Amino acid sequence: MSLRNIIILFSLVVAFCFVYLKRHEFVRNDLSTPPTEREVYYQVGTIDPRFNLTEGEARVLLHEAARIWEKPLGRQMFFYNPKAAFKVNFIYDQRQQSNIARQHAERELTDGQGSNQAASANFQQQKSALDAEYRSHEAELVVLKARASEHQQRVALINSRGGAKPSEAQLLQAEGDQINRDVAAFNQNSSFLDAKQTNLKNQASTIQSQVDHYNQQAHNYNQNYTGHPFEAGLYKGSEINIYEFDNKDNLRLILAHEFGHALGLKHSNDPQALMYPTLGKQDLVNFKLTQADIDLFYGRVAAH
Repeated sequence: MSLRNIIILFSLVVAFCFVYLKRHEFVRNDLSTPPTEREVYYQVGTIDPRFNLTEGEARVLLHEAARIWEKPLGRQMFFYNPKAAFKVNFIYDQRQQSNIARQHAERELTDGQGSNQAASANFQQQKSALDAEYRSHEAELVVLKARASEHQQRVALINSRGGAKPSEAQLLQAEGDQINRDVAAFNQNSSFLDAKQTNLKNQASTIQSQVDHYNQQAHNYNQNYTGHPFEAGLYKGSEINIYEFDNKDNLRLILAHEFGHALGLKHSNDPQALMYPTLGKQDLVNFKLTQADIDLFYGRVAAH
């Protein structure tokens, strides 16, 4: 091969390498610029299928997360680019498994609270009805005692006069028999009311056991899951890794929080701010940047 051909071949190889590298060159973020000047180029990286999240859904949520910053601050700062070196990955591990367990515990608490409230309302309704029955029963007892007393007085009066005539004796006997029947019915009703009272006491005991169980569940939940940390996502300079989320509204805010770190921001002291380290008091559905977030962006407050 002649020297001329070697030079031409070498030139072609160099040109091919240049084109190849240019075609495959990554767009990298300049981390030296301040938040007010920084532009973040990103793409969707890996998505574990166990999240049941498509790449299209992830891109929409990332765009919405970016708009949380861009709309109030008046400029575009986040750009989706398939050649971006900066990637957002969705990594499924024990954190999401724990998150699923937390959501299950929340549903159990919600169901338990509803069941306890329904049982308590039903108990109060039965108790009020039984209290009314007891009041009516006691009023009946007063009337029954008065009838029995009047009957005894008439019998005593007639006996003091030497005894009753046959017609009077028959009436007194009928009246006494009716009183006795009414007393028997009263006593039977007393037993019935007492059985109701016992049943209510058993219900109260069952409800109290349910409440105690609910309180223990709530205690366990508070110990294990109080506050939802933004460590559900992690900004690492060259990527964002998402490890857990509850739903798309929750995920949108986690992404927006990590985008804040990508801008160079640290955490805020305001519990309602996007850049607060714990997700809890923010409005997931209609969140808007707080003044604390804006001040943090412009460097007007100290971060931690």
